[in-house]
Amino acid sequence: MLKSLTAVKTWAAVVSAVLGASACSEGASPDGAPSVNNQGGSSGNAGGMGPGGSTGTSGSGATAQGGDAGTSGAPAAGSAAVGGSAGTSGSGGSAGTSGAMAGGGTGGLEEGDTPPWRELMVLAAPDEHLHGNAGLDNRAKPLGKLVVDIGVNSGGYQRWAAKRGYHSIGAPCGGCPAPNLGAGREEVGNCRLEEFANTEASVKQTLSDLHAQFPEEDWGYFLNQDGSVRWSDVAITGISHGATTAAIAGRLGARMWRVVSRSGPRDNTCGLGDGECTVPLSTPSYDTACPDEDVAAWLDMPSLTPMNRFYGLVGTTDGQCGDIMFNMHRTGYIGVPVLFNEGGADLTTSNQYFSTEGGHYDFLAAPDGVPNTNAALNIAFGIPPENQNPDF
Repeated sequence: MLKSLTAVKTWAAVVSAVLGASACSEGASPDGAPSVNNQGGSSGNAGGMGPGGSTGTSGSGATAQGGDAGTSGAPAAGSAAVGGSAGTSGSGGSAGTSGAMAGGGTGGLEEGDTPPWRELMVLAAPDEHLHGNAGLDNRAKPLGKLVVDIGVNSGGYQRWAAKRGYHSIGAPCGGCPAPNLGAGREEVGNCRLEEFANTEASVKQTLSDLHAQFPEEDWGYFLNQDGSVRWSDVAITGISHGATTAAIAGRLGARMWRVVSRSGPRDNTCGLGDGECTVPLSTPSYDTACPDEDVAAWLDMPSLTPMNRFYGLVGTTDGQCGDIMFNMHRTGYIGVPVLFNEGGADLTTSNQYFSTEGGHYDFLAAPDGVPNTNAALNIAFGIPPENQNPDF
């Protein structure tokens, strides 16, 4: 993992074929809905692959807000995840115990990702299995995907994702001053990379401990043979400050399966007026000629994670909305902003999801508070149709 933006600049030429950039937020609370008043961030984009190789959105040749060409986001062909034979009983797809699930995950990996070195083997009885800030619910078909929630400054178990087939872990993030541009363009990015180092160490230890204690749940599937975290099957998500750290983690820290920001990302001060976004969204709610000194340097770095895997959910009445919209534009999120809470909204052409309800809101923790949130989250997290409507 990269320790500083100076190191990133040296390294950037080597990875220039990989796209990207992102940012942070601090905001007003919504009416009658869970809110976050700490710093925040959020990340969005489109054209991602759903599990099993299904296409999340189109995104090829999309035009970014303000007239700039969007990053090409053509989805991958959705090759099956590579899996070796499992060492436990049930290898080859047979169940070792009642309700056991064996297999190599649901795929969606592409060239450049790190494939699993063996098959997924979830042999626990179908139920919700909780272990503090971690858990899974294998009443749903296990996806072979892990969600890491970093919350605002520390995350928790995400039941929404677990009920749709994810393993779920809550991990610490940090408390960097943000956007902290008075200290220089590189300062907040350097600090956030240290936050991700903290997250990475925690996830590695948690996966190792859980696999040792609950081998039938196969937490070790998300570790490489050398014990490092296999990020290519991980969706990292955060809200507010954590939304921005999640975005830089996917941009400069590791190549992720998904990056989903809630009420972020930010790390710029380019929003106009009171910070809220103007509807219709075709009008940029940020200074289109914002000077570089008002933008953290990491937003301009190339991304390890393809931009078609970044998504964001943002409220238009969030006091950081203009800054968040600018971040998505500057970093090349696929598509143009779309109001996902409107009836008939087409969510297949953009990964930039805005809502006129909610404000600075945690859409993942309270998905029923804003219309169509479940539909947006299903796309953002690549949930296959058979897992999208759990009745348990």
